[in-house]
Amino acid sequence: ARDEELWRLACVKVWGLSIGTLDAQDAENSTVYYSWRDMFIRRERVNFSGCYISKTTYLRMGENSFQDQFYRPVQLVEYYRYIRFMPDGKVLMMTSADEPSQGVTKIRNVHNIRPDVLRGRYRLFGDTVTLVLQKSSQSRATTGHVRQRRGSVMPLDEDSNATQFLIELRIGHSPKRRCSQLVWSHYTLVQKRNKVDTSSEFDLTDAKYPSLWFSPVKSYHLDADAPLV
Repeated sequence: ARDEELWRLACVKVWGLSIGTLDAQDAENSTVYYSWRDMFIRRERVNFSGCYISKTTYLRMGENSFQDQFYRPVQLVEYYRYIRFMPDGKVLMMTSADEPSQGVTKIRNVHNIRPDVLRGRYRLFGDTVTLVLQKSSQSRATTGHVRQRRGSVMPLDEDSNATQFLIELRIGHSPKRRCSQLVWSHYTLVQKRNKVDTSSEFDLTDAKYPSLWFSPVKSYHLDADAPLV
């Protein structure tokens, strides 16, 4: 388990082309790593064996009663946000009222994405992870092609009206687990209409966008994402 080649392959799986080298300082945070194992332990990364979860709670005022104008009900609204990272650079995000025990199962099958799940890719830059997400489309196959008559396959044209979500999260730690927290630092919505892009930024308050905390999910280990060697 101390073999350096095993730890180098583990680092490549996490950081990919941005892994860098051991004989030079990390340009992102000026940190020197003495071995591949040291890099895997101390360098900021995202965890793959579960998902990051946050809970948001707020009060929503209802309408006044017809019988008593002084009575106005108040509703307590709770919902969860789930983010799951994959080693191949893909990421899934879902907002749902389901409790974590049910919510994590909806993003378990990465080959059959629900329409309410955002899918995209992510990159690591030091202690910051950037996400580019868009809504899943049921009209497209998972390969990005549509089947025509006589078995031919034609590529789909790029959608002229699309919505993208650009997110930046800062990786944090807890006393018991490293890289277990994601703190919101930037969130932008980009809408493309007739080849014209318009963007709007979200107000990242702690009440609306609390930190996400990592939770292990045993069922995420059942499927292999690559041939076993």
